[in-house]
Amino acid sequence: MKHIVKWGDKMKPLIGILGRSESSETGMPLISVQEKERIAIIQAGGVPFLILPPQQVEYRKEKPCDMKGMTEEEKEILDQQISLVDGILLPGGDISYEYDRYIVSQAIKKDIPLLGICMGMQVMTFYNQNSNLQRIEHSNLHFNKHKKYVHMIIIDENSKLYQILKQEKIKVNSIHHYETKKSDTFHVTAISEDGVIEAIEYPKCHFCIGVQFHPELMIEFDENSRKLFDAFINESLLYHKRHI
Repeated sequence: MKHIVKWGDKMKPLIGILGRSESSETGMPLISVQEKERIAIIQAGGVPFLILPPQQVEYRKEKPCDMKGMTEEEKEILDQQISLVDGILLPGGDISYEYDRYIVSQAIKKDIPLLGICMGMQVMTFYNQNSNLQRIEHSNLHFNKHKKYVHMIIIDENSKLYQILKQEKIKVNSIHHYETKKSDTFHVTAISEDGVIEAIEYPKCHFCIGVQFHPELMIEFDENSRKLFDAFINESLLYHKRHI
């Protein structure tokens, strides 16, 4: 039975945020979560919970291709954390590991609401296939940390993302150098005007959405970002209710 998190009479879903490897100013390795992600979950009505990777390595110093595969015991460590949450946020970053892909596979298997952001979306496309990333030819058009909005995206009207936002075109931010190619596993549900994939969905789950942009950075001023997080939290609450 899942734990019930309440604030007064209101039930709140527990949202797992996958920890990312970082280096501190002292050189000590850290597993961290971005403040904007934590705050976005809280503002949308969820309770953030940090999912920690299981292997006894210093992730930042290890190349993913050189690492040993996770043991069954290490997978069980992740399974126990996953069993506690009602939804999972797969955040952006610059290095992904086997535990990222394992989280995605378990979320899809158990139909746990999953929201992938930037690299999180890219990792989702590894599900049932190898990496399909490629560097964007004109990445300067998709990497700008200083503008609130960088470009438009065009949303498929037959997608869950469209059902949430009720708009065919929206403005988004953009902080990435790589793009995903089309896959047979996920539906492409939004593209930029120059053809870069900006959103994907796994159609067999209640909520399995990846976006290439960063809604957590826009939630203070952008209604579409708030709608996306609100929908994610609402689906996570429904998942909780189905599994009490």
